[in-house]
Amino acid sequence: MTKEGALVHIDGRPALRFERRYPHPPERVWRAITEPAELAAWFPSNVEGDRSVGAELRFVDDDQRAAAREAGEPTRDDGPVFRGRVVAFDPPTVFSFTWGGELLRFELTPDGDGTTLVFTQVVSHQSVAARNGAGWHACLVALDDLLGAGAPDEGWEAVYRDYLVRMGPEPGVPAGNGTLRWERATHVAPDRVREVTADPDAWGAAAHAGEPLRWAIEPTSDGTLYRVTHEGIDGDPELAATWHALLIQLDMYLAAGQLVPVEPDPWRQAYRQLLGDPS
Repeated sequence: MTKEGALVHIDGRPALRFERRYPHPPERVWRAITEPAELAAWFPSNVEGDRSVGAELRFVDDDQRAAAREAGEPTRDDGPVFRGRVVAFDPPTVFSFTWGGELLRFELTPDGDGTTLVFTQVVSHQSVAARNGAGWHACLVALDDLLGAGAPDEGWEAVYRDYLVRMGPEPGVPAGNGTLRWERATHVAPDRVREVTADPDAWGAAAHAGEPLRWAIEPTSDGTLYRVTHEGIDGDPELAATWHALLIQLDMYLAAGQLVPVEPDPWRQAYRQLLGDPS
């Protein structure tokens, strides 16, 4: 059993899946994933609301965001409190709830003298899987520590880059006449996306600000879907990989208000193949 999450599909939707085994009975692990005092040790927010099917939940993360910023780690940018609703609550086996436009499910199964936990998050769009996956990886490391199954901390930067390489956003799609189009999603509002994309210096794209781009920004039920078309790729895999990395930087900036530089190296070969570059 590995500590890394996997990208899977549930009912045709992309999802993150993590599996853990703990040397405790289900009742002990159940407390860790449902009780507020225990959740405070590892979950990315305080979960306020009744633990009953249909109950509304509020995810208040002021304390967690302050701690992350003090540690120099990315965290959710300022914005409205996330809300959700309990979908399943069956002690001590299943706790499932929505969180904005995503679905979280914790399922416990007795395993000899211990318990296996399977945690899944059905994500709103495949493009957020790597960022979410790295975030949940860090949270589950803290849960492991709480339950006495900890391992050495790899550091968030190494974890984030590993998830980007393994399940990062899909490459752009050629759209004819030397153009390339990328589609991405974010939980932030369209007006915020427009504000940030109009300021390329904020997310590290100032050197490419004069290139021929078209942005399409659309509201969704839980945030924004945006598409960017570069009309001057002209079969250049280096430029395509560079924009792939820049859009990852944009995603993190929208989510966390923080510029986290990303190198294009992991995607150069993919774009050579996509664009038919023999080199």
